[in-house]
Amino acid sequence: MSSLREAQKQLTRDRIVDCALELFTAKGYAATTIDEIASAAGTTRVTFYAYYPSRTDLMKDFMSRVNSVLERAAGPGSTSTAVDLVAVVRVGELPGILAWLESRAALWPVFRPYLDVLDEAAASDPEIRKIMDAWHEEVISDIVTGLQLAGRYTEETRHIRGTLAFTQLDYVATLWTRRKFEPNREHALEVLADSWHHLLCGEA
Repeated sequence: MSSLREAQKQLTRDRIVDCALELFTAKGYAATTIDEIASAAGTTRVTFYAYYPSRTDLMKDFMSRVNSVLERAAGPGSTSTAVDLVAVVRVGELPGILAWLESRAALWPVFRPYLDVLDEAAASDPEIRKIMDAWHEEVISDIVTGLQLAGRYTEETRHIRGTLAFTQLDYVATLWTRRKFEPNREHALEVLADSWHHLLCGEA
């Protein structure tokens, strides 16, 4: 009986998140009210707050769903949050980098809308900004770990290389979501892979 109750709770939670994502994407984070989300989800403001005591809690659920899609550990503290990324950087071969980037790009339609809303929310919510900054740093740290394991580059330059690589990936990904502009994805990923290979795997 309790398992059925939990399943029903999860369905309600999913419905709230789906409707919130749709409204935030269409109207913007700040312009969307809790009442609008609750109404779209077929529930009430009271029910919404029972699941998400604040907008920040809803955004934390958005972040956990991004991590789930990407199979990343839910938060800092572990040695690595993405073993596959660490391995790709450590090996340092162009085909492997391109394959990893293609695997992420295939998931962009699923997780990028969440990240776009989170970025917008971070502009007005300091707590969400901290969460986003920490998430960015986790990804960068995975790249840095790969460089460390490979013994590539000096300690002083690894973090900036990881930051530049992440920023390139994040920018290219926005071309399919926030900017509503879709260049040739195959060509864009090939250029990005070349850039990563030069930045992360070139001669020290």
